[in-house]
Amino acid sequence: MSIESLLPFIKEIDRLKLIERNTPIHAGGRVENTAEHSWHLAMTVLVFEKMSPQKLDINKAVKMALLHDIVEIDAGDVIVYAEQPNKKEKEAKARDRIFGLLPEAIATEFMNIWNEFEDGHSAEAKFVSAIDRFLPLYSNYLNGGYSWKNHNVKADKVIGRCEPPIAGGLPELWTVASRMINESIENGNLKT
Repeated sequence: MSIESLLPFIKEIDRLKLIERNTPIHAGGRVENTAEHSWHLAMTVLVFEKMSPQKLDINKAVKMALLHDIVEIDAGDVIVYAEQPNKKEKEAKARDRIFGLLPEAIATEFMNIWNEFEDGHSAEAKFVSAIDRFLPLYSNYLNGGYSWKNHNVKADKVIGRCEPPIAGGLPELWTVASRMINESIENGNLKT
């Protein structure tokens, strides 16, 4: 393995900066991109680590946060509340192509971590998934329901998509998230 053998992957992942998401940054003014989201998720995983109800391999959890949406380079971002036909097939194809740019040992490690997140069974996958679902909800709470309003997302859809992973991975975070949902309904930023 050489530095040169890693550069094609390093070049390719820069494209995450071009993938715009549906969620504005908290300060407003523009939507976030997938690279920003992945960084924000990884930082939140680090900050929330001590809150985890289970012992975590924090190194793996941070890698998972950084790798989980890398497939959006090819597959694009789809708002979590939308129907996502062929999502798994598109993402698997993207996973194979993008990680295939790496030497086999690294590619295998990254694919295994990505697959573990997708499977959702490990303590790390549940924890990272909980925070991944929370962050867009939190952004909507802070920005007056921007994405919810723009995509006509109702409270039952938010609860249905967010409660299982958040409550399953970090129950205390679901308590906070459900309060935010209720406040958003009360102030008219989330319709029932």
